[in-house]
Amino acid sequence: MRAFWKTGNALALFWPLEIAGGILSNSLALLSDAGHMVMDTAAISLSLFAVHLSMRPPSEKNSYSLVRIEIVAAFLNGITLVGLALYIFYEAVQRIEQPPEIKAGMMLTVAIAGMLANMVGAYILWGASHDNMNVKGAYLHILGDLAGSLGAVIGGAVILLTGWTMADPIISILIALLIIRSSVSLLKDSVHVLMEGTPPHIDSAEIIGRINSMDGVQAVHDFHVWSLTTGVVLLTAHVGVRDRGDAIPILENITAMLGKDYGLRHVTIQVEDPDSGCCKVDF
Repeated sequence: MRAFWKTGNALALFWPLEIAGGILSNSLALLSDAGHMVMDTAAISLSLFAVHLSMRPPSEKNSYSLVRIEIVAAFLNGITLVGLALYIFYEAVQRIEQPPEIKAGMMLTVAIAGMLANMVGAYILWGASHDNMNVKGAYLHILGDLAGSLGAVIGGAVILLTGWTMADPIISILIALLIIRSSVSLLKDSVHVLMEGTPPHIDSAEIIGRINSMDGVQAVHDFHVWSLTTGVVLLTAHVGVRDRGDAIPILENITAMLGKDYGLRHVTIQVEDPDSGCCKVDF
């Protein structure tokens, strides 16, 4: 939460200056970076709001609270990144056809300041981005903006030294491609969670095989494992047992194995008679 506040405040203070610099220098690369920084600020605000909502206690209407809002925020961040990249690409193509005059000195100065601001933001969010998809979305925004600032610096230096103004739209296209690359990964991960896909680190066939190999277990069916949000994995399964008298020990063995070997704590196992329709699940 504190990392979001620090990063958001830093970007909110700088992007008006970068927009002004982009307009005055007539640089698309700088304006693209400024626009991306505006999106960064909005994305971090959205992420911060999502974190706040996810901390609410469960209620009758939301038994899991609102923890999944973080994944929705990550998805929205990915969509905005793609939209921004497509707009930058469109504007860059227009400028290639009609290259404008650019004030390279001003462009370079503002771009360097923007790069430093984004480096600070990336450093703040880097540690938390490994464990939370929502933070990862904000972090990818910052990385994309950092790449944009670096591109603007390179473009400004090239124009200042050689006068080749075509560097500005070309750098802008490269920025757009970098943004799309980072956003695709975020969209893929967030959609996988929203579609209740199996977490990448979980091998469902292996878990089913281990349950089937336990003494007293005859079959497993209706096996499901999915992520509720980042770091919260749920598992449910129906397990057929040969002797209902062994149900409690079998249940304890299964939950202990899942917790110890797979880190699964949110587990629901329904024990059944084999005659109830259990069937072995094959993948």
